Amino acid sequence: MIRAINLGDNSEKIVQPEEVKNLNLSNIWLELVDPSEEELLAVSDATQMSLNFLRLPQTDGFVDLRVESGFSIITFVMLQDIVASTEVYPIVMAFSKNFLVTVTRKETQSLVNLAKERMSKAKIDPPAQVIYFIIDEIVASHFLHLQKIEALTSQIEEEVVEGTSPKTLKKIFNLKSKMISFNKTLWYERGMIFNLKSCGENCMPAKARNLFDSTHEDLTRQIDIVETYREILSDAINVHLSAVSNKINLSIKSLTIVIFYLTIVTTITSFPNTVATFFGISQFGNTNVIIIIALVLLSIILPFIWLWRNKWLKFNKTD
Repeated sequence: MIRAINLGDNSEKIVQPEEVKNLNLSNIWLELVDPSEEELLAVSDATQMSLNFLRLPQTDGFVDLRVESGFSIITFVMLQDIVASTEVYPIVMAFSKNFLVTVTRKETQSLVNLAKERMSKAKIDPPAQVIYFIIDEIVASHFLHLQKIEALTSQIEEEVVEGTSPKTLKKIFNLKSKMISFNKTLWYERGMIFNLKSCGENCMPAKARNLFDSTHEDLTRQIDIVETYREILSDAINVHLSAVSNKINLSIKSLTIVIFYLTIVTTITSFPNTVATFFGISQFGNTNVIIIIALVLLSIILPFIWLWRNKWLKFNKTD
């Protein structure tokens, strides 16, 4: 579908591919949504732009600025939901001083509509300014993703404090992987904005380029926030591993105590033959009872004292 939007009064209409060549390309925005090959070819012929410049990139997360003679092409991306998936939708914006061409998918239409609401009906919006509106809305939508990451990070922290489980650890690593992809996209977008600000008059007027200062600052802030959440998740992993290690230590201590008491029971039940064999006594009845009792007590008390001095006899219950 091709929409022709007048940048003067913001009126728009749907045009057919054969009608594009008859349009006046002065102060006009050609919006292509899920375009067919025929529609792309018609716009390419009318604007004298290569067809390859107008095609949506097949590579996910591709962000680029290309300056050609008489026009420039910006490739940007919009993230659908960073928590649920890492799927991104590309947006191609080709513009000159007089006209703008955008190629998008229907999934990004909501952000494009928000950009349209920022356009002025009292004066002509230059194509470069409309591009700023679109990119600024995309960057602003990143804060919604950051809010979702914050909520999920808080939930994970609570799960780690309440107890440890392989499911929680898997959730942490899954979120960290998505945040790495998100952070990579933010870096690419910030780099593109920086290149756009310094591309010169051949690319975009200085007045329009200055508008992107706030966008560059927002992207820088978002990168810092993502890094902070990644550090929080790394700390959560350390807490998780420490909790697992403490559980193992407590299990070892408990096992030692059990073995200690089993040793006592074994000693009591088998001390006649053990003592007789050790001292070479052929008959139990000939041994002084005091000696036998003393040996049994020593075999019990000495391990008990050793465990008590190492503070292993106290069992701390943990949730």
